[in-house]
Amino acid sequence: MSNSALSLATRLINSLPGIALAVDRHGLIAAANEPWKSFGIASGLSTSFEWTGTDYFEMMRELVLPPDSMLELTQAVHSIFLEERLVYSGRFPKPPSLKGRKWFQIEAFAIPEETKRSISFVLLSHRFISHAADPHQDEPPAHTLNRKPHHYLPVCASCKSIRKGSEWIPVERFLKQELHTELTHDICPECIAQLYPQYPGALERLAD
Repeated sequence: MSNSALSLATRLINSLPGIALAVDRHGLIAAANEPWKSFGIASGLSTSFEWTGTDYFEMMRELVLPPDSMLELTQAVHSIFLEERLVYSGRFPKPPSLKGRKWFQIEAFAIPEETKRSISFVLLSHRFISHAADPHQDEPPAHTLNRKPHHYLPVCASCKSIRKGSEWIPVERFLKQELHTELTHDICPECIAQLYPQYPGALERLAD
């Protein structure tokens, strides 16, 4: 793996507002952002704890996830390194020993080498959520069912924010408010082709 790939991974995790880290193909933590380190301290770890080189999967296995959930996460991350997928998102119940809400979500993204066709690191983002949302679990409030539909929805031609009354709000927040569901990240085939042109085989496997 190259220093440029590690530099890219570090920049990416530090650009995220939530707790995030990058692991190599052996599952060792290559970099962790400040929110991740702060959460570790709040959970009882020493301020001098060295995250770099720590086995991420072993830590999750011992402290966080039950065996069946751990198997899902491990297989998902390994499949990214094998280029069988480029992203993953999973929701898991939080153990009582950790601070935060009752559920948390893990999202994983491939971080490729810039000079050769291989995945150097996988970025893992953790965030706590109120529940394991199911878009079909809860019916929307009655007032939304009876509301007259809008014929036109004002969308900013530049940033794609949506105008709601006198306020412009991000499209993700608008959908969350209107659909009453949690959103997660994924990546469409067109964006995969643009962002990862060196992995044409991944598109075929995702299509399958």
